[in-house]
Amino acid sequence: MAKNTGVNNRIPVKWVRDKAKSAYDKKDFCFICNTNEDLELHHTYSITTLLNNWANENSYDISTDDGILAVRDEFIEQHRREIYDCVYTLCNKHHVMLHAVYGKKPEKHTADKQVRWIEKQKAKTSGVMIPREKVLGSFFSEFT
Repeated sequence: MAKNTGVNNRIPVKWVRDKAKSAYDKKDFCFICNTNEDLELHHTYSITTLLNNWANENSYDISTDDGILAVRDEFIEQHRREIYDCVYTLCNKHHVMLHAVYGKKPEKHTADKQVRWIEKQKAKTSGVMIPREKVLGSFFSEFT
C-alpha cells in the first residue's frame, strides 16, 4: 500500500501543523497590502518538504499516524526557525500570487527569493522604492 493512503491515516504534515499552530504568530493583516480579509500563513520553507526530507535522512517511517506522532516533537524542535520565524501572514490573493511564481511546494533554495518577492510586492503596494542593493542582495555588492 502506498504511504498515507490508509483509512485512518492523516497526511503527516497535518499532525505537525496541528501541534505547531498554537504557537504561530499569525497577524491580523496581510504583510503586503494590509487587508484583514482571507488571511493565510505562508512558510518560506515548505513544511511538507522539510518533514519528508528530515524523515528520510533519519530513516523515520512517518507513513502512519503512530509513526509521525512518535517523532513530531523532535521535528518541530529541530525546525523551529523554519516553522515559526520564516513565515508571513498574507491575504489569499498575494499567497496565490506567490505560489504562482514559486510553485505549490517551493524548493528550499527559494526561501530568500520568496522574502525578496514579498518585500517587493509590499513596496509596490505602498508606493515605496526599495534600494537596489536590497533587491539584488549580495549580487549587487559584488559589482559595486
